[in-house]
Amino acid sequence: MNNVEDILNYFASDKGFERLLNYMFDSFSRYGRAFGAVRLTRPTPDEESALSEFFKRDYYNQAMIRIGLADFERQVQKTFNASIKLSTLLEGFSGKSVVNRKDIKTGASKYSDEFTAGLFTQLLPKYKNTIAGNWIGEVAAHMRRTYRPWVELHHQDSSAALKMIDVAALALNEISANLKKPSTPEKKLIPIEEFAAKFLPSPYGFEFSEKQGQLLLRALAFYFHKPITHSLDDNINLYVRAGILANGVLSRVTVRGINAIADNGKPDDISKVYNKLNQAHMLTLENLNRLPTVSAVNNRAFVIESPAVYSAVCERLRDVNCTVICPVGHDSPALLFLLKKLVTGGASIYYAGNMDYKGLAIADKLYLEFGKSFVPWRYNHSDYDYILGEEASLLPDEKRGLALHNETLASLLSLIRKVGKTAPAMKLAPKLAEDIRELMK
Repeated sequence: MNNVEDILNYFASDKGFERLLNYMFDSFSRYGRAFGAVRLTRPTPDEESALSEFFKRDYYNQAMIRIGLADFERQVQKTFNASIKLSTLLEGFSGKSVVNRKDIKTGASKYSDEFTAGLFTQLLPKYKNTIAGNWIGEVAAHMRRTYRPWVELHHQDSSAALKMIDVAALALNEISANLKKPSTPEKKLIPIEEFAAKFLPSPYGFEFSEKQGQLLLRALAFYFHKPITHSLDDNINLYVRAGILANGVLSRVTVRGINAIADNGKPDDISKVYNKLNQAHMLTLENLNRLPTVSAVNNRAFVIESPAVYSAVCERLRDVNCTVICPVGHDSPALLFLLKKLVTGGASIYYAGNMDYKGLAIADKLYLEFGKSFVPWRYNHSDYDYILGEEASLLPDEKRGLALHNETLASLLSLIRKVGKTAPAMKLAPKLAEDIRELMK
Protein backbone atom coordinates (compact mmCIF):
# COMPACT_ATOMS: atom_id res chain seq x y z
CA MET A 1 0.00 0.00 0.00
CA ASN A 2 1.68 3.18 -1.20
CA ASN A 3 -1.22 5.08 -2.77
CA VAL A 4 -1.91 8.33 -0.86
CA GLU A 5 -5.65 7.69 -0.85
CA ASP A 6 -5.18 4.19 0.54
CA ILE A 7 -2.89 5.53 3.30
CA LEU A 8 -5.44 8.19 4.23
CA ASN A 9 -8.19 5.56 4.36
CA TYR A 10 -6.04 3.49 6.72
CA PHE A 11 -5.82 6.30 9.28
CA ALA A 12 -9.36 7.60 8.74
CA SER A 13 -10.87 4.14 9.34
CA ASP A 14 -9.31 3.80 12.81
CA LYS A 15 -10.57 6.32 15.41
CA GLY A 16 -7.50 5.54 17.51
CA PHE A 17 -5.55 7.95 15.26
CA GLU A 18 -8.06 10.82 15.26
CA ARG A 19 -6.87 12.78 18.27
CA LEU A 20 -3.19 12.24 17.42
CA LEU A 21 -3.56 13.55 13.88
CA ASN A 22 -5.61 16.56 15.00
CA TYR A 23 -2.90 17.49 17.52
CA MET A 24 -0.22 17.00 14.87
CA PHE A 25 -2.12 19.29 12.50
CA ASP A 26 -2.12 22.04 15.14
CA SER A 27 1.58 21.56 15.85
CA PHE A 28 2.58 21.46 12.18
CA SER A 29 0.56 24.62 11.53
CA ARG A 30 2.35 26.39 14.37
CA TYR A 31 5.90 25.60 13.24
CA GLY A 32 5.39 25.01 9.53
CA ARG A 33 7.27 21.69 9.67
CA ALA A 34 7.41 18.30 11.40
CA PHE A 35 8.89 19.63 14.63
CA GLY A 36 8.45 18.66 18.28
CA ALA A 37 6.00 16.17 19.71
CA VAL A 38 2.37 15.85 20.75
CA ARG A 39 1.08 14.24 23.91
CA LEU A 40 -2.04 12.15 24.38
CA THR A 41 -3.12 12.29 28.01
CA ARG A 42 -5.31 9.49 29.30
CA PRO A 43 -5.20 7.53 26.01
CA THR A 44 -8.30 5.52 25.16
CA PRO A 45 -8.17 1.75 24.51
CA ASP A 46 -8.58 2.49 20.79
CA GLU A 47 -5.58 4.83 20.86
CA GLU A 48 -3.45 2.36 22.82
CA SER A 49 -4.28 -0.42 20.35
CA ALA A 50 -3.81 1.67 17.20
CA LEU A 51 -0.46 3.17 18.24
CA SER A 52 0.93 -0.10 19.64
CA GLU A 53 0.13 -1.88 16.38
CA PHE A 54 1.42 0.93 14.17
CA PHE A 55 4.73 1.52 15.98
CA LYS A 56 5.20 -2.10 17.11
CA ARG A 57 5.69 -0.83 20.67
CA ASP A 58 3.78 -1.30 23.91
CA TYR A 59 1.67 1.80 24.55
CA TYR A 60 -0.79 0.11 26.88
CA ASN A 61 -1.60 1.31 30.42
CA GLN A 62 0.24 4.63 30.15
CA ALA A 63 -1.03 7.89 31.62
CA MET A 64 0.41 9.81 28.66
CA ILE A 65 1.73 8.87 25.22
CA ARG A 66 4.28 11.14 23.52
CA ILE A 67 4.74 10.92 19.75
CA GLY A 68 7.29 12.99 17.84
CA LEU A 69 6.07 14.42 14.51
CA ALA A 70 9.28 13.48 12.68
CA ASP A 71 9.15 9.96 14.19
CA PHE A 72 5.56 9.56 13.01
CA GLU A 73 6.45 10.74 9.48
CA ARG A 74 9.33 8.23 9.29
CA GLN A 75 7.12 5.41 10.55
CA VAL A 76 4.45 6.22 7.95
CA GLN A 77 7.05 6.12 5.18
CA LYS A 78 8.53 2.88 6.50
CA THR A 79 5.19 1.13 7.07
CA PHE A 80 3.74 1.96 3.66
CA ASN A 81 7.01 2.06 1.72
CA ALA A 82 6.05 5.50 0.45
CA SER A 83 7.66 8.92 0.35
CA ILE A 84 4.50 10.66 1.59
CA LYS A 85 5.14 13.82 3.61
CA LEU A 86 3.45 14.42 6.95
CA SER A 87 1.97 17.69 5.61
CA THR A 88 0.24 15.76 2.80
CA LEU A 89 -1.18 13.25 5.26
CA LEU A 90 -2.42 15.94 7.66
CA GLU A 91 -4.01 18.01 4.88
CA GLY A 92 -5.76 14.96 3.46
CA PHE A 93 -6.97 13.86 6.88
CA SER A 94 -8.29 17.27 7.99
CA GLY A 95 -9.39 18.67 4.66
CA LYS A 96 -7.54 21.93 5.46
CA SER A 97 -4.20 23.38 4.38
CA VAL A 98 -1.33 23.53 6.87
CA VAL A 99 0.61 26.76 7.26
CA ASN A 100 4.24 26.81 6.13
CA ARG A 101 6.90 28.81 7.93
CA LYS A 102 7.07 31.49 5.26
CA ASP A 103 3.32 32.11 5.51
CA ILE A 104 3.56 32.38 9.30
CA LYS A 105 6.34 34.98 9.08
CA THR A 106 5.00 37.13 6.23
CA GLY A 107 1.38 36.94 7.23
CA ALA A 108 1.76 37.53 10.98
CA SER A 109 0.49 41.10 10.84
CA LYS A 110 -2.56 40.15 8.80
CA TYR A 111 -3.42 37.28 11.13
CA SER A 112 -3.06 39.56 14.15
CA ASP A 113 -5.35 42.22 12.67
CA GLU A 114 -8.04 39.67 11.89
CA PHE A 115 -7.68 38.13 15.34
CA THR A 116 -8.01 41.53 17.01
CA ALA A 117 -11.11 42.34 14.97
CA GLY A 118 -12.71 39.08 16.09
CA LEU A 119 -11.96 39.81 19.75
CA PHE A 120 -13.36 43.33 19.67
CA THR A 121 -16.43 42.74 17.53
CA GLN A 122 -17.53 39.26 18.61
CA LEU A 123 -16.35 38.71 22.19
CA LEU A 124 -15.77 41.99 24.02
CA PRO A 125 -19.41 43.17 23.72
CA LYS A 126 -20.55 39.84 25.16
CA TYR A 127 -18.35 40.19 28.25
CA LYS A 128 -18.57 43.93 28.82
CA ASN A 129 -18.06 44.96 32.48
CA THR A 130 -16.91 41.48 33.59
CA ILE A 131 -13.53 40.07 34.58
CA ALA A 132 -13.61 38.03 31.37
CA GLY A 133 -13.94 41.25 29.38
CA ASN A 134 -10.82 42.61 31.09
CA TRP A 135 -8.99 39.40 30.25
CA ILE A 136 -10.01 39.55 26.58
CA GLY A 137 -8.50 43.03 26.49
CA GLU A 138 -5.33 41.45 27.88
CA VAL A 139 -5.42 38.84 25.10
CA ALA A 140 -5.56 41.61 22.50
CA ALA A 141 -2.68 43.48 24.16
CA HIS A 142 -0.36 40.45 24.31
CA MET A 143 -1.47 38.38 21.35
CA ARG A 144 1.89 38.44 19.56
CA ARG A 145 3.66 36.67 22.42
CA THR A 146 1.56 35.14 25.20
CA TYR A 147 -1.35 34.30 22.90
CA ARG A 148 0.48 33.69 19.63
CA PRO A 149 -0.69 30.03 19.30
CA TRP A 150 -4.30 31.21 19.18
CA VAL A 151 -3.49 33.89 16.60
CA GLU A 152 -2.04 31.15 14.41
CA LEU A 153 -5.03 28.93 15.06
CA HIS A 154 -7.29 31.84 14.09
CA HIS A 155 -5.63 31.91 10.66
CA GLN A 156 -6.50 28.24 10.20
CA ASP A 157 -9.95 28.29 11.76
CA SER A 158 -11.15 31.66 13.05
CA SER A 159 -14.31 30.26 14.61
CA ALA A 160 -12.36 27.59 16.53
CA ALA A 161 -9.89 30.11 17.97
CA LEU A 162 -12.59 32.55 19.08
CA LYS A 163 -14.68 29.68 20.45
CA MET A 164 -11.77 28.59 22.65
CA ILE A 165 -11.40 32.12 24.01
CA ASP A 166 -15.16 32.31 24.51
CA VAL A 167 -15.12 29.08 26.54
CA ALA A 168 -12.21 30.27 28.69
CA ALA A 169 -14.02 33.58 29.28
CA LEU A 170 -17.22 31.79 30.36
CA ALA A 171 -15.19 29.58 32.71
CA LEU A 172 -13.32 32.59 34.15
CA ASN A 173 -16.54 34.43 34.94
CA GLU A 174 -17.96 31.37 36.69
CA ILE A 175 -14.76 30.90 38.69
CA SER A 176 -14.84 34.56 39.73
CA ALA A 177 -18.47 34.26 40.87
CA ASN A 178 -17.71 31.09 42.86
CA LEU A 179 -14.72 32.68 44.59
CA LYS A 180 -16.88 35.54 45.83
CA LYS A 181 -18.99 33.09 47.83
CA PRO A 182 -18.02 32.65 51.53
CA SER A 183 -15.28 30.07 52.12
CA THR A 184 -15.70 27.32 54.71
CA PRO A 185 -13.38 24.55 55.94
CA GLU A 186 -15.74 22.03 54.31
CA LYS A 187 -15.54 23.66 50.87
CA LYS A 188 -14.21 21.20 48.29
CA LEU A 189 -12.42 21.62 45.00
CA ILE A 190 -14.45 20.63 41.97
CA PRO A 191 -12.70 17.88 39.92
CA ILE A 192 -11.36 19.22 36.65
CA GLU A 193 -13.39 16.70 34.61
CA GLU A 194 -16.61 17.82 36.29
CA PHE A 195 -15.81 21.49 35.74
CA ALA A 196 -14.83 20.97 32.09
CA ALA A 197 -18.07 19.09 31.39
CA LYS A 198 -19.97 22.34 31.99
CA PHE A 199 -18.29 24.03 29.05
CA LEU A 200 -16.77 21.40 26.76
CA PRO A 201 -17.80 18.14 25.07
CA SER A 202 -14.68 16.43 26.46
CA PRO A 203 -14.17 16.20 30.24
CA TYR A 204 -10.40 16.38 29.63
CA GLY A 205 -10.47 19.66 27.70
CA PHE A 206 -9.09 21.80 30.56
CA GLU A 207 -6.08 19.57 31.29
CA PHE A 208 -2.71 21.33 31.14
CA SER A 209 -1.62 19.48 28.00
CA GLU A 210 -4.70 20.60 26.06
CA LYS A 211 -4.74 23.91 24.18
CA GLN A 212 -8.00 24.87 25.92
CA GLY A 213 -6.38 24.12 29.28
CA GLN A 214 -3.35 26.25 28.41
CA LEU A 215 -5.71 29.10 27.57
CA LEU A 216 -7.57 28.79 30.88
CA LEU A 217 -4.25 28.82 32.73
CA ARG A 218 -3.42 32.13 31.09
CA ALA A 219 -6.81 33.52 32.07
CA LEU A 220 -6.27 32.42 35.68
CA ALA A 221 -2.75 33.87 35.74
CA PHE A 222 -4.26 37.20 34.68
CA TYR A 223 -7.01 36.92 37.32
CA PHE A 224 -4.65 36.08 40.19
CA HIS A 225 -1.81 38.36 39.00
CA LYS A 226 0.59 35.42 38.67
CA PRO A 227 3.22 34.72 36.00
CA ILE A 228 2.83 31.84 33.56
CA THR A 229 5.48 29.20 34.23
CA HIS A 230 6.25 25.65 33.13
CA SER A 231 6.07 24.40 36.72
CA LEU A 232 3.48 21.68 37.33
CA ASP A 233 3.06 22.86 40.94
CA ASP A 234 2.43 26.43 39.75
CA ASN A 235 -0.23 25.21 37.33
CA ILE A 236 -1.90 23.03 39.95
CA ASN A 237 -1.86 25.97 42.37
CA LEU A 238 -3.59 28.22 39.83
CA TYR A 239 -6.37 25.67 39.49
CA VAL A 240 -6.58 25.19 43.26
CA ARG A 241 -6.96 28.95 43.72
CA ALA A 242 -9.77 28.78 41.20
CA GLY A 243 -11.44 26.00 43.20
CA ILE A 244 -10.53 23.23 40.72
CA LEU A 245 -8.79 19.92 41.46
CA ALA A 246 -6.26 18.93 38.77
CA ASN A 247 -3.44 16.36 39.01
CA GLY A 248 -4.28 15.93 42.69
CA VAL A 249 -2.33 12.69 43.09
CA LEU A 250 0.94 14.42 42.12
CA SER A 251 1.01 16.87 45.04
CA ARG A 252 1.64 15.62 48.58
CA VAL A 253 2.21 16.77 52.12
CA THR A 254 3.45 14.92 55.22
CA VAL A 255 1.24 15.28 58.29
CA ARG A 256 1.03 14.10 61.87
CA GLY A 257 -1.85 14.74 64.23
CA ILE A 258 -4.42 15.92 61.68
CA ASN A 259 -8.04 15.65 62.83
CA ALA A 260 -9.97 14.70 59.69
CA ILE A 261 -13.68 14.04 59.22
CA ALA A 262 -14.80 11.94 56.25
CA ASP A 263 -17.88 12.41 54.06
CA ASN A 264 -19.96 10.24 56.37
CA GLY A 265 -19.40 12.66 59.25
CA LYS A 266 -17.16 10.22 61.14
CA PRO A 267 -13.38 10.45 61.78
CA ASP A 268 -11.35 9.49 58.72
CA ASP A 269 -10.20 5.88 59.17
CA ILE A 270 -6.66 6.39 57.82
CA SER A 271 -5.98 9.50 59.90
CA LYS A 272 -7.48 7.81 62.95
CA VAL A 273 -5.05 4.89 62.66
CA TYR A 274 -1.98 7.11 62.32
CA ASN A 275 -3.16 9.42 65.11
CA LYS A 276 -3.52 6.45 67.43
CA LEU A 277 0.07 5.44 66.61
CA ASN A 278 1.18 9.10 66.80
CA GLN A 279 2.95 8.67 63.45
CA ALA A 280 3.32 10.82 60.37
CA HIS A 281 1.83 9.86 57.02
CA MET A 282 1.47 11.24 53.50
CA LEU A 283 -1.66 12.89 52.11
CA THR A 284 -2.15 13.85 48.47
CA LEU A 285 -4.15 16.84 47.33
CA GLU A 286 -6.78 14.39 46.11
CA ASN A 287 -6.91 12.77 49.58
CA LEU A 288 -7.36 16.15 51.24
CA ASN A 289 -10.15 17.12 48.89
CA ARG A 290 -12.12 14.05 49.99
CA LEU A 291 -12.02 15.19 53.61
CA PRO A 292 -14.77 17.79 54.25
CA THR A 293 -13.29 18.86 57.58
CA VAL A 294 -9.64 19.02 58.61
CA SER A 295 -8.49 20.65 61.85
CA ALA A 296 -5.36 21.03 63.94
CA VAL A 297 -4.97 19.97 67.57
CA ASN A 298 -5.77 23.01 69.74
CA ASN A 299 -5.98 25.03 66.52
CA ARG A 300 -2.20 25.17 66.21
CA ALA A 301 -0.40 23.73 63.17
CA PHE A 302 3.40 23.54 63.20
CA VAL A 303 5.01 23.51 59.74
CA ILE A 304 8.69 22.56 59.40
CA GLU A 305 10.29 23.05 55.98
CA SER A 306 13.24 20.64 56.33
CA PRO A 307 12.29 16.91 56.19
CA ALA A 308 15.29 16.02 58.35
CA VAL A 309 14.36 18.55 61.04
CA TYR A 310 10.72 17.48 60.81
CA SER A 311 11.67 13.86 61.44
CA ALA A 312 13.89 14.79 64.40
CA VAL A 313 11.15 16.93 65.99
CA CYS A 314 8.51 14.20 65.59
CA GLU A 315 10.85 11.70 67.24
CA ARG A 316 11.03 13.95 70.30
CA LEU A 317 7.27 14.36 70.49
CA ARG A 318 6.05 10.76 70.48
CA ASP A 319 4.15 11.43 73.71
CA VAL A 320 2.58 14.74 72.59
CA ASN A 321 -0.68 15.03 70.66
CA CYS A 322 0.04 17.83 68.15
CA THR A 323 -0.28 18.75 64.49
CA VAL A 324 3.09 18.82 62.72
CA ILE A 325 3.33 19.26 58.93
CA CYS A 326 6.14 19.04 56.38
CA PRO A 327 5.72 20.15 52.74
CA VAL A 328 6.81 17.91 49.88
CA GLY A 329 8.18 20.57 47.53
CA HIS A 330 8.51 24.28 48.26
CA ASP A 331 5.34 25.31 46.42
CA SER A 332 3.33 22.22 47.26
CA PRO A 333 -0.33 22.76 46.28
CA ALA A 334 -1.30 20.12 48.85
CA LEU A 335 0.37 22.15 51.62
CA LEU A 336 -1.32 25.40 50.60
CA PHE A 337 -4.71 23.69 50.33
CA LEU A 338 -4.33 22.06 53.74
CA LEU A 339 -3.19 25.28 55.42
CA LYS A 340 -6.07 27.21 53.87
CA LYS A 341 -8.52 24.68 55.31
CA LEU A 342 -6.88 24.92 58.73
CA VAL A 343 -6.78 28.74 58.75
CA THR A 344 -10.40 28.98 57.58
CA GLY A 345 -11.25 26.79 60.56
CA GLY A 346 -9.44 29.18 62.92
CA ALA A 347 -5.98 27.64 63.23
CA SER A 348 -2.68 29.50 63.56
CA ILE A 349 0.25 28.40 61.40
CA TYR A 350 3.68 28.29 63.09
CA TYR A 351 6.30 28.11 60.35
CA ALA A 352 9.98 27.16 60.75
CA GLY A 353 12.01 27.27 57.54
CA ASN A 354 15.56 27.44 56.30
CA MET A 355 17.55 30.56 57.21
CA ASP A 356 18.76 31.52 53.77
CA TYR A 357 17.45 33.76 51.01
CA LYS A 358 15.24 31.15 49.39
CA GLY A 359 13.88 29.92 52.71
CA LEU A 360 12.97 33.43 53.82
CA ALA A 361 11.27 34.13 50.49
CA ILE A 362 9.14 30.99 50.87
CA ALA A 363 8.15 31.95 54.41
CA ASP A 364 7.23 35.46 53.29
CA LYS A 365 4.97 34.06 50.54
CA LEU A 366 3.07 32.13 53.20
CA TYR A 367 2.82 35.26 55.32
CA LEU A 368 1.27 37.11 52.37
CA GLU A 369 -1.12 34.21 51.88
CA PHE A 370 -2.30 33.82 55.48
CA GLY A 371 -1.62 37.17 57.13
CA LYS A 372 -2.11 37.28 60.91
CA SER A 373 -2.66 33.52 61.03
CA PHE A 374 1.00 33.04 60.01
CA VAL A 375 3.49 33.00 62.90
CA PRO A 376 7.24 33.13 62.02
CA TRP A 377 8.78 30.49 64.24
CA ARG A 378 12.40 30.58 65.43
CA TYR A 379 13.46 33.36 63.06
CA ASN A 380 15.06 35.55 65.74
CA HIS A 381 18.61 36.87 65.46
CA SER A 382 19.57 34.69 68.41
CA ASP A 383 18.28 31.58 66.61
CA TYR A 384 20.36 32.46 63.56
CA ASP A 385 23.48 33.00 65.67
CA TYR A 386 22.81 29.68 67.39
CA ILE A 387 22.86 27.57 64.22
CA LEU A 388 26.05 29.14 62.86
CA GLY A 389 29.17 27.21 63.71
CA GLU A 390 31.71 24.99 62.04
CA GLU A 391 29.06 23.83 59.55
CA ALA A 392 28.26 27.35 58.38
CA SER A 393 28.65 27.92 54.65
CA LEU A 394 28.85 31.02 52.52
CA LEU A 395 25.70 32.05 50.75
CA PRO A 396 25.74 32.95 47.04
CA ASP A 397 25.22 36.57 46.13
CA GLU A 398 21.61 37.45 46.86
CA LYS A 399 19.46 39.24 44.32
CA ARG A 400 19.13 42.87 45.31
CA GLY A 401 15.44 42.84 44.46
CA LEU A 402 14.52 40.51 47.33
CA ALA A 403 12.23 42.39 49.69
CA LEU A 404 10.21 40.81 52.50
CA HIS A 405 6.91 42.00 53.94
CA ASN A 406 6.96 40.34 57.36
CA GLU A 407 8.94 42.41 59.90
CA THR A 408 10.53 39.43 61.66
CA LEU A 409 11.65 37.87 58.38
CA ALA A 410 12.86 41.21 56.98
CA SER A 411 14.93 41.84 60.09
CA LEU A 412 16.60 38.45 59.80
CA LEU A 413 17.22 39.05 56.09
CA SER A 414 19.19 42.20 56.96
CA LEU A 415 21.38 40.23 59.36
CA ILE A 416 21.97 37.41 56.87
CA ARG A 417 22.98 39.93 54.22
CA LYS A 418 25.64 41.28 56.57
CA VAL A 419 26.97 37.89 57.68
CA GLY A 420 26.55 36.14 54.32
CA LYS A 421 26.40 32.67 55.85
CA THR A 422 23.89 29.97 56.70
CA ALA A 423 23.88 26.53 58.29
CA PRO A 424 21.58 23.50 58.50
CA ALA A 425 18.64 24.08 60.85
CA MET A 426 19.01 20.65 62.47
CA LYS A 427 20.58 22.26 65.52
CA LEU A 428 17.23 23.91 66.24
CA ALA A 429 15.28 20.63 66.36
CA PRO A 430 15.40 20.28 70.19
CA LYS A 431 14.22 23.88 70.62
CA LEU A 432 11.41 23.44 68.10
CA ALA A 433 10.24 20.31 69.87
CA GLU A 434 10.34 22.08 73.25
CA ASP A 435 8.36 25.02 71.81
CA ILE A 436 5.62 22.64 70.67
CA ARG A 437 5.57 20.84 74.00
CA GLU A 438 5.08 24.13 75.85
CA LEU A 439 2.44 25.49 73.48
CA MET A 440 0.41 22.29 73.64
CA LYS A 441 0.19 22.21 77.44
